[in-house]
Amino acid sequence: MIDKEYSLALGGWAARGFIHIGVLRYLEENKINISEISGTSMWAIIWSLYAIGKTPDEMIAIASDINYLKLIDFDLKHWFLKWDKVQKVLDSIFWDIKIEELKIKLHIVATCLETWDREVFTTGKLSDAVRASLSLPWIFKPKQIWNFSYIDGWMTTNLPIDVLEWKNIIAVSAIKKVIWELSTKRAFLWMNINKWFLNLNYQILNRSFLIMMQQNEDRSLEKVKWDFIFVLPDFWELDYYNFKQIDAFADIWYREMKNKMKL
Repeated sequence: MIDKEYSLALGGWAARGFIHIGVLRYLEENKINISEISGTSMWAIIWSLYAIGKTPDEMIAIASDINYLKLIDFDLKHWFLKWDKVQKVLDSIFWDIKIEELKIKLHIVATCLETWDREVFTTGKLSDAVRASLSLPWIFKPKQIWNFSYIDGWMTTNLPIDVLEWKNIIAVSAIKKVIWELSTKRAFLWMNINKWFLNLNYQILNRSFLIMMQQNEDRSLEKVKWDFIFVLPDFWELDYYNFKQIDAFADIWYREMKNKMKL
């Protein structure tokens, strides 16, 4: 018999964070209550929407309506992207809602640049904590809160199980397994041509992120001293940049939850 109340520890990785819509859809259909949620990066938007009362269909509609190209605001003098436009979008969604005002307890994880420590936001303005948690280092401008600078939480904890108080836990990872062999050629007409050096460097950078996140999540899983449900479907067709494939992400994780929970 599956219990009907859980805490959730949710990992992020850009567009793959849309998986959590499928997780939510399954839990709602089976009347499973969520007592608290922890996580970082893209998850923070999805589950903050859930915490303010949005349904999975409403989340998909909100995400689908966003023109991601219009959110780009370059600032090559200081940062690659300022992300001031993203802050405005978050403020328009969450207004002045405080984390401590929500019915579901949220633990939003970011990383402090000054101390290099993990920061777990459980109080304060919701949109600011979400923005801090989304700040991918080297690309997005850090978020200033309380005179400190914050970047993406996955730098310290991508799957924050240990911050949860309720120990009946579902842990959901969004990362892909690392492919060790680099792709050095691509098909063009009838030929295989060598890939440009920028493409090879991109592959190396992408895999570096994945290796760090995988090791990060492994450490979190090793620390757990109680039983929990771990969800990570093995699929390759969707990646962190597929922001228009929201339904596909949600469907894959809905099926995986159904297989894993076996209600």
